[in-house]
Amino acid sequence: MGVVTSRADFEKLVDLRLEEAKNLIDQGNWDGAYYLAGYAVEFALKVRIISRLMGSNSFPEKNLSNNFYGHDLTKLLRAAELEGALSDDPAISPQWEAVKDWSEQSRYRIGATERDAKDLYDAIANGVVPWIKARW
Repeated sequence: MGVVTSRADFEKLVDLRLEEAKNLIDQGNWDGAYYLAGYAVEFALKVRIISRLMGSNSFPEKNLSNNFYGHDLTKLLRAAELEGALSDDPAISPQWEAVKDWSEQSRYRIGATERDAKDLYDAIANGVVPWIKARW
């Protein structure tokens, strides 16, 4: 088992975490599904950041590495330079609103409902992740 270090690794993780979340939903494991689904967005944003850095001739901003290693989806969206695109796309805004407050701290959450897990998964799998992928 290797450490994730490349864009290709992060791309694989996006799809893997979505698949795992879907499997957990199908089994009725709402807490785990909710937790894992959020990572798909985190990893998709990190792919976008990697792509942006690889296509740039400029030195990255000072806080980029701190944001990159964090889990805050709003900070990652900013680092991925997608805030403007999000503002310009009213179709994705409701899905982003459903997703943006996800946190890795949800691993400590007990009691996610079926609706919580399915709503988050749907917003991610059918909205936010495809939207980010279109901007890789």
